[in-house]
Amino acid sequence: MDDPQHGRQRPAAFVLAGSFLVVCRSPAYLDELTRRGLKILLITPAAGRDEALAKAAEAGHPATAIDDFAFVDGDPSRDNSYLPGAVAAARRWREEYDIVGACAVGETQVEPIGLLADALGVPSPGLRATRACRSKYLQRWYLPECSPAAVVVPPGERDRVDAAALRYPVVFKPAGRHSSSGVESVAGPGRLRDLLAGHPPHETVLIEEKATGQEYSVESLVQGGDIVFASVTRKETTDTHAATFVELSHTVPGDRPADEAALLAANAGMLRALAFRDGVAHAEWRVGEDRRPVLMEVAARPPGDGLCVLYELATGASLERQIIRIALGEPAAYPAPVRVARQVYLEHTPGVLRDVTVTGFDVAPAWVGERGLWPRTGPGAAGDPPTLRAILVHQDRGARLGALRSSEDRAVSFLIDAPTVAGLDALEADVRAAVSIDTVPDEPPVPGSVTHVLVGHSPVMLGKLDGLLPADSVLVLEEPEVIAARELAGLAERHACVAALLPAATQDEAHPERVVAAVPRPPQVRAVVPVVEYAVVTAAALAEEWGLPGAGSKAAVVLRDKALLRATLAGAGIAQPAWASAGGPDDVTAFRAAYGGEVVLKPANRQASLGVQLLGPADDVTAAWTHTTAADEPALRAHHGESARHLVEQRLRGPEVSVEAVVHEGVVGFVNVTAKSLQDSRHPVETGHTVPAPLPEATTSALRDALVRLAGTVGFRSGILHSEWILAEPDGRPHLIECAGRMPGGGITVLIDEAYGIDILGCLLRVLEGRGPVEPRPARRGAAVRFLTPPPGRVAAVSGADRARTAPGVLQVHLAVAPGATVRPVTSSWERAGFVIATAEDAPAAARHAMDAAGLIDVVTVAEAPAGAR
Repeated sequence: MDDPQHGRQRPAAFVLAGSFLVVCRSPAYLDELTRRGLKILLITPAAGRDEALAKAAEAGHPATAIDDFAFVDGDPSRDNSYLPGAVAAARRWREEYDIVGACAVGETQVEPIGLLADALGVPSPGLRATRACRSKYLQRWYLPECSPAAVVVPPGERDRVDAAALRYPVVFKPAGRHSSSGVESVAGPGRLRDLLAGHPPHETVLIEEKATGQEYSVESLVQGGDIVFASVTRKETTDTHAATFVELSHTVPGDRPADEAALLAANAGMLRALAFRDGVAHAEWRVGEDRRPVLMEVAARPPGDGLCVLYELATGASLERQIIRIALGEPAAYPAPVRVARQVYLEHTPGVLRDVTVTGFDVAPAWVGERGLWPRTGPGAAGDPPTLRAILVHQDRGARLGALRSSEDRAVSFLIDAPTVAGLDALEADVRAAVSIDTVPDEPPVPGSVTHVLVGHSPVMLGKLDGLLPADSVLVLEEPEVIAARELAGLAERHACVAALLPAATQDEAHPERVVAAVPRPPQVRAVVPVVEYAVVTAAALAEEWGLPGAGSKAAVVLRDKALLRATLAGAGIAQPAWASAGGPDDVTAFRAAYGGEVVLKPANRQASLGVQLLGPADDVTAAWTHTTAADEPALRAHHGESARHLVEQRLRGPEVSVEAVVHEGVVGFVNVTAKSLQDSRHPVETGHTVPAPLPEATTSALRDALVRLAGTVGFRSGILHSEWILAEPDGRPHLIECAGRMPGGGITVLIDEAYGIDILGCLLRVLEGRGPVEPRPARRGAAVRFLTPPPGRVAAVSGADRARTAPGVLQVHLAVAPGATVRPVTSSWERAGFVIATAEDAPAAARHAMDAAGLIDVVTVAEAPAGAR
């Protein structure tokens, strides 16, 4: 275009706005604009001035394509803080260039670019869209129909929030930030008050009803108000096991087709409500059990992380090129995906990053750091085999890695694609197993006073150890995810025996050597104690490395895999139900047909009856498979990419018992048999235990003999075995259900202590310290526990607990719910609402006392409206 005032033709230019690093690390925008011969003008935060100018002068760097910079000051938490600098730059550039297009590729510059584009008359999402997309509280204002219930807390009004009146859990969300910064799930009013007090006073925050369910994003290309392309991305975030919402994976296109139509329809309605005109939108949604999409937030910019790369891997075409076409007012189109692509961010053990290695793949980690360029990853053909495209290290060697609180805390990711979802899933598992993130503690983690190392956290065990062991004698190792989810920071302040809590990958069963390498041997250590089911393998490996008694690594691996245990015991003279590994609903259906129409479906490596189901001839196998494979306990279990394993078994009928045994150097000593009561449901969750089980001596002897045979066959050395058996009809012969190499749960340890007059935890420490065996002994009296399982719903009232505490024989009453809490259907041990423990002169009398006292407690529930109902 001619400039009549100066008698010259101004060069055509395009304004990009966003982080210098983001623009350069995957430089498709720069490539496309350079190909068109347009001058490139970049608006970017002033904090990166020196680096940007240096890189722009560096031969071969993508930044050499940038013709001019505007370095603007601002604060993402303050509305419009970048705007004055952007306007000042645009005024200067308008005199020098013919600006033909503008695009924000970073969150903080969305609103400035919207205003500049509006004034310049070039395509943009529109003023309403760009303003609302930069403000989470405006999104709630414009989009109430698809938003969660929310409270807006302006600056200066923090003290007016009645934290006690809110319905928890809620999400605390700063209204102007990005990258999940400051977003946190809040379980109660105390933590909410802390967050409100701790955030900068100028920030507006949202307090929202927590939406649950699968998270997705929808990426849309919009031109003239019409959607020319839209696709669903499935996401996984840390909120499955922590209070944060950091994204851990993206799958393009989404692999849950049942949700796709509703998501695309809701997304289209959202864009219409925002009057979104020209540009790219990136909206994040949740879909819960009611299948209704709930909007988390929406951005008027390209998606972050590696999503643009994923779209090119999936479709074979550049998404950035179409974004530029829309910004220039040219007709845009984008092909449908022909492959499935995924970016996976790996979680890490906090500490100093020493190295990242990969085995079995011909792809070396690319150390891109916080400021480097990503390697170029071109797409393959539609039918190419599953392929690992890149492993990216987003931090530098020597960086201090902490817990994942925002996207900037992530350290390593990888990019993969495949022709099918199944192929992609299998490749992900293989890559996860192949990549090692080597961190070392930032400071010496092990005080010299430590004598006992607990692998996993148990508040009950620590409470007992406070009375058994000296102060500062215990080191607790726990997964970073679990530390965050259970808010374990400050553990040493709560328990006198704890010297330190050390984050470690205790549940990485495929690589226990990583914990062995990362944890130095305490000079005075006497025992390594496996505390939780998911830490049994690592505890055994540590004990072996340090020359201490333990289960033995081979036995620990067998006991952590129900299918491997079944196979190991075949031919050992131990009765078991018929069984098979199951890879999908068809396997379950075929096995059910072969075994009389009744089977048991279970995960091979879970605990607490999680995912276990009894299926009859008419039960929906596909629905059952979905429930079992989705069963998880995010606050207790970390995710290390292990392959999902499931069993289908012949259903046996008869009384159920467990056998608890203390083993010293392969010799079974003390043995207890526990009688079990189970709920009458397809979910066989225990409703009570009685110790000792009132059984004929011949049955007790047969159980002990079978347990001795089991310990010898798997090679178990020292520790406690907790095995479960069915006395199968018609002859009552013990059949093994499963066996764990750790202390029992469900109150059984308390029952053993009370019935036998011993300390079962002390017995465990005795054999793990190598001080000798624990000999058999007779029970002195009976002890029993009965669990509370009220009807599902919201708790309206709880009464009778005080009467129960004073009932005959009652030792303990524990309530896990209070008015306002939600009681869920009991599908695992974690959904029980409390318990009563009682003792008496013998086991049957103790069971009656526990049952009678439990009957005095009334938990009144009211059925809740379906999720999402308004």
